[in-house]
Amino acid sequence: MTDIADNPATPAPPLRRNREYLAWVIGGTALDLGAGIGMFAFPLVAFAVTGSLAATGMVGLVQGLGTLAAMIPGGLLADRYDRRRLRLLAAVTGMVMQALLIVVLLQGWGSLTVLATIAFVNAARGTLLGSASDPMLKQIVTPEQLPRAVSVNEGRGAAIEMAAGPTGGALLAVNIALPALAQLLGNLGSLLATFALRGDYRSSTADAPHRRVREELGEAWAWVRSQSIRLQLMACAMLVNLGSNGLLLAVTLNLADQGVPAARIGLLNTVLAASILLGALLAPWLVVRVPTGILTAAPLLLLAVLGAVIPLLPSMWWIAGAYAVMGLWLPALNASSQGFFMHLTPRAMMGRVGAFMGLGAMGMMPLAPAIAGWGLDLVGALPTMLVFAVITAAGALVVLLGRDLRQVPTSPRWQDFARERGLLADGTSESAPSEADALERT
Repeated sequence: MTDIADNPATPAPPLRRNREYLAWVIGGTALDLGAGIGMFAFPLVAFAVTGSLAATGMVGLVQGLGTLAAMIPGGLLADRYDRRRLRLLAAVTGMVMQALLIVVLLQGWGSLTVLATIAFVNAARGTLLGSASDPMLKQIVTPEQLPRAVSVNEGRGAAIEMAAGPTGGALLAVNIALPALAQLLGNLGSLLATFALRGDYRSSTADAPHRRVREELGEAWAWVRSQSIRLQLMACAMLVNLGSNGLLLAVTLNLADQGVPAARIGLLNTVLAASILLGALLAPWLVVRVPTGILTAAPLLLLAVLGAVIPLLPSMWWIAGAYAVMGLWLPALNASSQGFFMHLTPRAMMGRVGAFMGLGAMGMMPLAPAIAGWGLDLVGALPTMLVFAVITAAGALVVLLGRDLRQVPTSPRWQDFARERGLLADGTSESAPSEADALERT
């Protein structure tokens, strides 16, 4: 194939005609669909097996700890080894874990200890090996395509969520093991699609002699903490993720405890996902016209207000309306903030920097199911949900009090803004491939 670098004026292909990107998306869609069904159903499976909200919360806590424990090692692997091979291994091991869960559930071997062990191992496995998937996107699309690619991911996730909740509830009503089977098939789809990838998915340092782990992690952490804007986002995300996810889980468990059928509870997820899907259609237009700082602060303020309102709503239908409003602005928030930080990060450090950012953002999330389960058991639904609402509001306050994140401009000005603020590595952007690199994979 002719080296497109010799003709820099040649435009990159649109995402819909980028064969490598389409294979990446198809594999991710299959995996996310199975995972979405599994994530919706697993707390209800744990509740059905243990009969205890507190025990269900404990399983969720252990699952979250598994994710956190593997996050830094996963980021290190993603920067040291071929990311395509890691994604293949993630799919194979995912199929094995879901097969094990199916056997446990069909044989009646489920218990708090067994489910917690499977949850921990599977979460750690998925994070350790699956952390390589997102950095691959930067090796497929150009910097200009990043906001749209992230928005597409948001829309894909929303469409999946629309189906995952009702499907998970319906499968659970037929047999307790069917959601795990759906997750196994999702891993199989990811495996087949990843085999179709033909690009070079090593990081730029993959062939270099490995340095000591401490040195490689220290390099990435120094990059993260040198930018106050990253630290501000991490603090905000840590609180908002705990508050919002805890609130949604508390709503789900409270409805289940009241005897609401799982399929009906899944409709709430469908409403939220439909709203996110609509928002994903608007996100690419908003990211290039509205400053990223506003697209970050405004949805967080709205989330804080809705977090305070949802515990006071009188019925499931009112809650569905609040979910619809909540989801509409999330894609723009994620497309702008994630796209901006992906744009800044050198490709060779994507795995490690992403791991540190993810660890900060998700560091408190394992507490969400524990607080939700124990809170519902000990003090009831209203106080528990209000605790999560206060935590969400605290996260929004971080953005309001700090000016760095609020000053980020629209996506066409990211490069100039980053250069002016000294946010780029050695004054250059290594955040994504050139158009020639992207074309080389089509």
